[in-house]
Amino acid sequence: MTKLTLESPAFKRVSKNLSLENFQIDKSLALQALEVINSKKKLTPSMIREALNAKV
Repeated sequence: MTKLTLESPAFKRVSKNLSLENFQIDKSLALQALEVINSKKKLTPSMIREALNAKV
């Protein structure tokens, strides 16, 4: 699987779907998510909560 970036079609598709639901993702949070995905670590609910709590 190729590495995802902010410019990859898959990321743009997810970003567009989120915007249709009136949800905007912060660029730094998106970069964190891409880093986890590209490292092939298991993405857990606690990791998501931790990242979101750091942004609030």
